[in-house]
Amino acid sequence: MLQLLLGGSGSGKTTLLYQRIRARAEKGEKSILLVPEQFTSSTEGRIYRELGDALSGMVESFSFTSLAEKILSTEGGAAVQTLSDAGRAVLVRRALEELQDNVHYYHRHRRSAAFCQMAAQTIDELKSAGLSGQQLAQLAGACGAESGKLSELALIFQGYETLLARSGMDPSDRLELAGARLEEALARHSLPEFLRDRAVFIDEFDTFNAPKKRLLGAMLAALPSVTVALCDDGAPLLPGDLSLFSGAKQVAAQLRQLARKNGAEVAVPQLLRKDLRHRNAPGLAAVAELLETGSCTADAPAGEVRLFAAPSREEEARAAAGAIRRLMRQGVRCGKIAVVCRDIAKYRAAVRYEFRMAEIPLYCDEPTTPEFSAPATAVRALLEIARGADLTENLTTLAKTGLCALSEEQVCALENYAYTWAPTAAAWREKFERSPKGFGEQALTEEDLRNREQAEYARALLVGAVDAFRAKVRGVNAEAISRAVYFCLKTLGAEEQQAAQVKAIRAGRGIPAAEEAAREWNVVMGLLNEMAHLLGEQTVTVAEYEDLFGLLLRSSDLGHIPQTLDAVVLASAGKMRLDAPDYVFVLGLAEGEFPAAPGEVGLLTHADRDALMAQKIDLPDCFENRVVREQVCFYKALTAPAKGLWLSWPKGQGQTLCAALEPLVEALAPAAPELELTDLAATPADGLDCLGGGWPLTETERASLTEALHTPGETEPQGLALLRRMADTAPRQVHDLPALEALLGRKLRISPSQLEKYYTCRYGYFLQYVLGLRPRRRAELSADQSGTLMHWVLQMALDPHPGPDNPMAALQPFMELDDEAMASLAALLVDEYAKRYLPEDTARFAYLLSRLKKSMTSLLLYLRDEQRQSSFKPVACELKIGRGEGAVVAQHGVHQREAAGLEEVADAAGRYLQLERIAQKAGIDGVEAQAHPLPVIQHGPHLGGQVMKGEALHAGGLGRQDRRGQGAGLDAHAGKDGDDHGQRGSPETGKVMDGGHTLQGDLVHGYLSGKGRNRKSNSATGGAVLQAGQQATPVNTPF
Repeated sequence: MLQLLLGGSGSGKTTLLYQRIRARAEKGEKSILLVPEQFTSSTEGRIYRELGDALSGMVESFSFTSLAEKILSTEGGAAVQTLSDAGRAVLVRRALEELQDNVHYYHRHRRSAAFCQMAAQTIDELKSAGLSGQQLAQLAGACGAESGKLSELALIFQGYETLLARSGMDPSDRLELAGARLEEALARHSLPEFLRDRAVFIDEFDTFNAPKKRLLGAMLAALPSVTVALCDDGAPLLPGDLSLFSGAKQVAAQLRQLARKNGAEVAVPQLLRKDLRHRNAPGLAAVAELLETGSCTADAPAGEVRLFAAPSREEEARAAAGAIRRLMRQGVRCGKIAVVCRDIAKYRAAVRYEFRMAEIPLYCDEPTTPEFSAPATAVRALLEIARGADLTENLTTLAKTGLCALSEEQVCALENYAYTWAPTAAAWREKFERSPKGFGEQALTEEDLRNREQAEYARALLVGAVDAFRAKVRGVNAEAISRAVYFCLKTLGAEEQQAAQVKAIRAGRGIPAAEEAAREWNVVMGLLNEMAHLLGEQTVTVAEYEDLFGLLLRSSDLGHIPQTLDAVVLASAGKMRLDAPDYVFVLGLAEGEFPAAPGEVGLLTHADRDALMAQKIDLPDCFENRVVREQVCFYKALTAPAKGLWLSWPKGQGQTLCAALEPLVEALAPAAPELELTDLAATPADGLDCLGGGWPLTETERASLTEALHTPGETEPQGLALLRRMADTAPRQVHDLPALEALLGRKLRISPSQLEKYYTCRYGYFLQYVLGLRPRRRAELSADQSGTLMHWVLQMALDPHPGPDNPMAALQPFMELDDEAMASLAALLVDEYAKRYLPEDTARFAYLLSRLKKSMTSLLLYLRDEQRQSSFKPVACELKIGRGEGAVVAQHGVHQREAAGLEEVADAAGRYLQLERIAQKAGIDGVEAQAHPLPVIQHGPHLGGQVMKGEALHAGGLGRQDRRGQGAGLDAHAGKDGDDHGQRGSPETGKVMDGGHTLQGDLVHGYLSGKGRNRKSNSATGGAVLQAGQQATPVNTPF
């Protein structure tokens, strides 16, 4: 017998079902309760609460899926593996690959993962309507303009079914098979034991698809009583009706027809008219009445309803959190509160953040893909390596998943070494023996040696396992690839590392987080097994396997542990499973968002569905059904609470309130929420957030909140302590002087570049110059390395007294070399530098060195020609400027000639000039040369238009004399005082050039430098100290 139980939301349908189940249990009669999949866990809990220990064993709760499994386990067929949604998408992909050129309409989309998922959804919709691939092909011919597209879809459907017959069973087919097995048992008069003499009660369903109807029809024929509760007002169904309850009316009519077809009696429907849920909340009862009938008799305003126009989605979440904190202070359990939104992706991050700040426990029951989990990342990295992708990127990714038997120090050492040297595939298979610092002549410290040893250990472990894995996956089938992936991970120590991670997470974050980490591993390993099952003996390339595995990852769900703790539920309106909440917060009630405008679903358009429905095919996802379902979704969300309803939308982001709420606003005039500071700043973290501008505060509120946060106590937030320390301590006052001295030494020298760094970023200055941190540098021939090489070559070539380590010691003097010999010298010096400091032998590196050799040849030829036409000559190289042994100390106002021919004269009252772009005259790539500020000679000669060291003097520089014959400043810069002398914190060295008498011993500091070049402390970079000599001869520049 079929018994329909009809009534609106909150009318007591579920309560009445439990009462009937309890009555049967008390008489010793067993029952079955059928609910949707998402309600099974909460239903088990309610059965125990309603019936207690003694009677709860008299009722079993099932979903249609679990009921089908129970039937198949007793009647046969349970052993056939059921495909997951991800497996179905992979099977569609295989069908498309086998069809190849037979697919024209969808040809260019056949490799798209999103298309395969949509095709799988469409096939599921067609199966829900009771169609097979062959039936769709027959119907497609009569669909007019849509026949070609539907015929091709039927071809894909048939290919899917062919592969499915060899791989497993579709979930819809499993329901069909269970219905068929039950019909066969009924024909034999041999029902399964668990169904005999049972009464079936069905709750929370809005619709039934074709497979469920078949199973339901078999139960109507076999069982004494089937009771179905539907959300319906009991009014008759009118043609073309798209009202709120029209969908339920159609379901009721279909069920009556199904019962008669199977010979079951149809009882008179029982209609529940009273609103029991809202009997103590007249405002909420008015909301339900208004949504059901379009009018209500309640007086405005409705005290249980609040309407909030938020400036943004974040403010919606913040205000909801404040209101929930108020409810919690009033003693309301978190489990009696729910937050509902239509598109949970738009609110998930904001709600989680605000609830965490307000210390509100939250449970979010939404699908989570394992695509970015550590096990999935490790598998993808292995597959990328096997298909020939970059070893450096994928090996470091694999190491950083935490699934390899490597310590954190070893992983960091490996990543830093790989970043510095960017090893080739061949270099990865050789021992790491280079300096972790990269290029340079620095001696390796104990730390460097230890880092290199740790990097080498990690390299040996990873490369050994990966090479063995690559050898196993060449030209094999999918099952062998899955097996090879698993054993490679096992060789790397993944199982042990995973177990250790789960243990650490359980200790630090609790059991739920640990269980989620364990599920990530289990789900990914299950997907490897599913790949082996789906593809089996089929030979696939690693690239094809990787694509299909990625599709599985994107289509899978990690699942969730059912809610057991007292927490606020965050749910999507389309998938709510609320357990009698007292308060519901509905967010995002903007036009077009909730209720959502029906869009396209799957591959079928509205026209496609209309063409099929014209042939009497009942498609569950047709436009009309989706419009009605959206109304029901909106209705259930607003009528779910028993005591209070909060409505909000992001008005400040240009959104308007949805039209569906306008009648409610006009009739009930819900008031805006009255949130107080105690609600918004219920926790110290929220209080700091409010002070930081998270909520508009009056001066009184700001002062009160500040005073409250300053109250001493153990619960004082760390952020407040930091703010207090910053406010109470002088910004530049340092208390721990010994620690500062240990970092900086007894004396502090600050260069102009350091001052500039401090001005632009004080924290960056602290990291770089106090803690001594340096950014990682790649071992490559970059602009700074090129500049360093150029300076070294100039030093070697122009040194008047070459030492034993200078290749010039065995060659002709620099000035006597012809063009060919100069080219050989440049090549010799560049090769020598590379041999000493640049241990690299790639083809690109050799090419870059050849370019540098040409550039250096041009520069050396230019310097040779310049010196031949000049009276200046170098007398020393790499002299320190500054303090210390062997340094050249600047003399203020004193003319002094050294016995070695060196004269240093500096005038403290002079102006300074800066010569730029010296190296660019020689065409050196990536190097910008400049000069230190030069003191201007008070009694200098007329040098207008001359060229000194390859730099044309700017117009308006030397060459303009005042009436006393004093030379004006060449390109002088305002603001330079006379004490600078161009010295920096790291003293630079210069090249001393001897000459005649005309410059009167004035000092010129200059140097060549590359942008960002590493400077050695107290090192020479190739400047020039010009000594008194003959007036410089004009020299033509090479450009």
